[in-house]
Amino acid sequence: MKKLRTKLLIVLTAAFGGFALAQQPTTAQASSKISSIPSGNFQVSQAYYTFRWQTFKSGKKTGKILVFGDFKNAAVRYAVPTKYKLSKSHRTLTTYYRLMDNNKLAKTTYRMDVYKYSSSKYKVKLNQYKAGLLPSYKGKSYTAKVTKSSPAQSFATSYTKSKLFNEEYKKSYNANYDSNYKAAYDAYLKQVTDAYNKQAEQNFKDGKSADPSTPEAQQEINAAALKYVNDNTDKITQSLTDNLGKAVTEQVNKDVNKVLQSLVSAYNSK
Repeated sequence: MKKLRTKLLIVLTAAFGGFALAQQPTTAQASSKISSIPSGNFQVSQAYYTFRWQTFKSGKKTGKILVFGDFKNAAVRYAVPTKYKLSKSHRTLTTYYRLMDNNKLAKTTYRMDVYKYSSSKYKVKLNQYKAGLLPSYKGKSYTAKVTKSSPAQSFATSYTKSKLFNEEYKKSYNANYDSNYKAAYDAYLKQVTDAYNKQAEQNFKDGKSADPSTPEAQQEINAAALKYVNDNTDKITQSLTDNLGKAVTEQVNKDVNKVLQSLVSAYNSK
C-alpha cells in the first residue's frame, strides 16, 4: 500500500496540480446539510458495500482519494476525485472521480451523488459498471449509515468468507477428486489383494488349498480381490469424502483467510 500511495501522489500532482484540493465545497454547518467532504465510512449493509474519502498528503498540501470496498465481490478499488458540486440546498454532494488502474488513472470519469438525511445517514446509489459495482448517481438506492469505525472486518467475516470458501472448496474438491479416488482405489485393491494372498498362503501351509504362487492361483486371487473392491466402492467413497474433505477444508480456510486479510487491509489502509 505504501508503494501505491507514493505513485498516487505523483499522479495527483502531475495530472491535477492540486485541482482536487481546490474543489472541496464549503458552506454553513447544519445537521442535514453538507458543509465539507464527509468523513467516516459509508456502510451499505444490504449490499455488503462500504466507501470513504481518505485524506493524503503531498508535500505541504492535503487531498482526498476514494476507497471503495465491495465485500460481496471481494474487491477494493481506489479512485481520485476530479470535481465536486454541491446542490443549492446543500444536501446533495456530487463527486466526479476516476478509478486507479494498475497505479494509473483510468480514462473513464464516473459520477456519484450522496444525499444527506442526517449526520449519520445518507442516501447513496450503487450501479454495476464494467469496472465493478460503484457509487453512482443512478442504480439502486440505499440508506448508508456513516460510522467512524470500519465495517471491513465485519463484512469480510459475515459474508465474504463463506462466499469465497464455498466457491474455492468446490473448485479444489472437484479438481482433486478423480486423482485421489484413483489413488484410494489402487491402495484399497492392493490392501485386499495382499489380504487374500496372506490367507491363501496360510491355507496352503495348513494343507487346505493348492500353492497360491502359481499363475493360475494368482489370477483367481486377483480376480476375487478386484470383485470385492468393486462391490465395496462405497467404502472408498466414504473414506475419500472424509479425508479429502478435511484436507481441502484446511487448505481452503488458510487461503481464504489470507485473501480476507489482504482485502480488509486494502480497505483500512491509511
